[in-house]
Amino acid sequence: MRPTIIFTVAIAVFVLLSIAIVYTRLGPPSVQTPSQLGELPLPTWAMSFGNPNAPVTVIELFDLHCPYCAWAHIQLDPLYKKLVGEGKLRLIFLDLIVHPDALLAHQYLHCAYRQLGNKTLDLITRLYEAYDPQDTGKQLQLLQQYRCNDAPSATDFENAARALVRYLAQKGVRITQLGTPTFIIIKNGTIEVVVGAQVDRVASLISQ
Repeated sequence: MRPTIIFTVAIAVFVLLSIAIVYTRLGPPSVQTPSQLGELPLPTWAMSFGNPNAPVTVIELFDLHCPYCAWAHIQLDPLYKKLVGEGKLRLIFLDLIVHPDALLAHQYLHCAYRQLGNKTLDLITRLYEAYDPQDTGKQLQLLQQYRCNDAPSATDFENAARALVRYLAQKGVRITQLGTPTFIIIKNGTIEVVVGAQVDRVASLISQ
């Protein structure tokens, strides 16, 4: 073998060994995963239940006058309460008001949350059980005792939902269709978005 070829091969081997040594010392490049995303851009008035450090977080975008939200919540309620009670789930409700006439009920619900805390989860279930598209006043009857004058406004609700969607888009999670209910599930370093009352899918994602 010619001396020039031997020299070239030796240089190549030296470079490869050097790269291997440096890579071993530095470790593989860091890849940002959703578990490293930091605190979610949630307003202080967002209704949150369960352990803030739970391994699973579900953010549910909901409308109290949405029949699909009502059906999905009633189906998921037992599982929600089980996982919250076991410290395995952080459940957050974020208002996405599709039906304008639901605004007052949402505002009163936030007044109730200030007074009831974790018991508000039971109230949400009762509100959905009482939901009647022909008589939405049934929900307000349950909420009248909690009404206050400084609940979040329609603009507050809208801005909070937009901020969350923008945040997810910055992290590479784009929601092309936003409706009620929408479930944003953060688990094991991943973010899954389920749009619509896909109860079986949501239950599977938060239970595994």
